[in-house]
Amino acid sequence: RSFNKNKIQKLVDSALETGPVAKVSDVIKKEKKQGRPVPLNTVALLKACSKALGIGPHAAMQTAERLYLSGYLSYPRTESSAYPKSFDIKGMLQQQTTDSRWGSYVQQLLRSGNVTKARGGVDMGDHPPITPCREARVGELS
Repeated sequence: RSFNKNKIQKLVDSALETGPVAKVSDVIKKEKKQGRPVPLNTVALLKACSKALGIGPHAAMQTAERLYLSGYLSYPRTESSAYPKSFDIKGMLQQQTTDSRWGSYVQQLLRSGNVTKARGGVDMGDHPPITPCREARVGELS
């Protein structure tokens, strides 16, 4: 069982080398509800980069800072994991509506009127949690 796309692709490639026939012996389907993600502070960002992407903390912070300086992310050095009361979540989402990959989902979310900030977390008052600020078109980042 794995959710790592690269790991699975290596297994598929390996299986194709030994022969084009495979037998699926068992499939288990489970429906699972997943809660909304918690807003990222610096520590959570570094953990996510390490666990999901295999990126070390130094490279992760360098990348986050470049994305910040280019206007894609909010300030990445923050201890806050909750948005302040003044944070305009609908305005932030509105900026994502033109993205070809998830824009229609964001539009649907905004139309539903069911847009609220995540509960929990801590607003340390330094900066808001790390937040996407504008879309990056396909091929725009390298």
